[in-house]
Amino acid sequence: MQTNEKILVLKKNLNIFEKLLFLKKNINILSYIPDYTVPRYTSYPTAPNFSEKINNNKYILWLNKIKKNNKISLYIHIPFCNSLCYFCGCHSTVVNKYDPVKRYVNYLLKEIDIIRKVTRKRLKVSHIHFGGGSPSILKKQELELLMNSIKKNFIIEKKSEIAMEIDPRFVSINLAANLKNFFFNRVSIGVQDFSSEVQKVINRKQTFKQTKELINNLKLNGITNINIDLVYGFPKQTVQSFIKTLGKIHSLSPERISIFGYAHVPWIKKNQRLIKEEPLDNETRLQLYQLASDYFSNSDYISIGIDHYAKKNSSIVKKLKKRKINRNFQGYTEDEAKTLIGIGSSSISSLKDGYVQNKVYVPDYIKSLKKNKLPILRGCKLSEEDEMYGTIIRELMCYLNIDLNKIIKKYKKEKELIRCIVKMKPFIDADIVNIKNNILTIKNEARPLARIISSCFDPYFVKNKNKYSLGI
Repeated sequence: MQTNEKILVLKKNLNIFEKLLFLKKNINILSYIPDYTVPRYTSYPTAPNFSEKINNNKYILWLNKIKKNNKISLYIHIPFCNSLCYFCGCHSTVVNKYDPVKRYVNYLLKEIDIIRKVTRKRLKVSHIHFGGGSPSILKKQELELLMNSIKKNFIIEKKSEIAMEIDPRFVSINLAANLKNFFFNRVSIGVQDFSSEVQKVINRKQTFKQTKELINNLKLNGITNINIDLVYGFPKQTVQSFIKTLGKIHSLSPERISIFGYAHVPWIKKNQRLIKEEPLDNETRLQLYQLASDYFSNSDYISIGIDHYAKKNSSIVKKLKKRKINRNFQGYTEDEAKTLIGIGSSSISSLKDGYVQNKVYVPDYIKSLKKNKLPILRGCKLSEEDEMYGTIIRELMCYLNIDLNKIIKKYKKEKELIRCIVKMKPFIDADIVNIKNNILTIKNEARPLARIISSCFDPYFVKNKNKYSLGI
């Protein structure tokens, strides 16, 4: 069967589902939120599907394949914090002294050196992101060591985005100036919620004044590309209290806002067991999600994907219109680099051949580097099918639609796609997912269900209440 004939066959089959559509007014999307959990799809395949079969030697082989002219991104993981946030799902450790941080930085430098030796060339870097933990814990000397090492071993492009995640509660008075001196041009500030009751439950006391002063200081130093992180789903959150938080955030006028659903996974993250109150139910979570969406979408922000908002004139909105945004471990990004190299404990690298994750615990990470070995824990080799499903899921998560004709033409896997469409039949029947001319669209009112709907294209996904996080 020729390719064109195959496309016609698929169109015929897909049209069956188009004919099955029937309209239901006032669809209650709560009825489509399952009692099991689903992945966040910051990668595909997702991290729980990584295997220890992918080792140090395999990673070296993949690194060697990166061509000199290929643009890459760097992610630097700083796994240290000054205080324990009970809700946190990141790989981080609370430290009372700075010595462990200084020691860890020395091994970051060693990992960078090894990567340069392996690749045998200075790769071009278009994005650098410091995450954690709280990378703002770094003092000027360690930050300088890291930036000098990156400059020595990589070529940082002039228009590169250099970003850092910041905890406003523990910042030196010189932080903004230091960031400016090292050419940082974007920051992401953790807020979560300004309600004092909520902050008490999650052990994160943070005043509006602290946040405002930091933002003012950053802007005075020329750093205006500012993102603020919020979280919905915490115990003690109410519609009334969340409205107040949204208003305060809007008054700060950040370039971007990220609003994440609280991932309550105490069976994985022991610190979450310290939260004595029950997380919010799905109905209240959905209320807060829709409240935030309506609040910002009806002001001067545009929706990006499922949980991000950006100023109407921002660069990411321009790229959104051109379908040139991406979703990775840092959320939604303008980064178009096909390769991401993760440096530091627990960090994940994304390469053409697959994913690789570093050892999670700092002592294990250091132990490998002491032996002059890259600290690889596990990974995943990408098949052509993985690439196809990953493309579909990423497009749905970024744009809420996908042209299946292009997927068919490139991958020629009609039967596999039909099976996925069958799984989506309840959403299609409810008219919250539409297929027309083989363009699949998640309707705007179903935006909160995007992760759940996307899981229909994930053959690795197994319904398991305790494996992932809630679907909204």
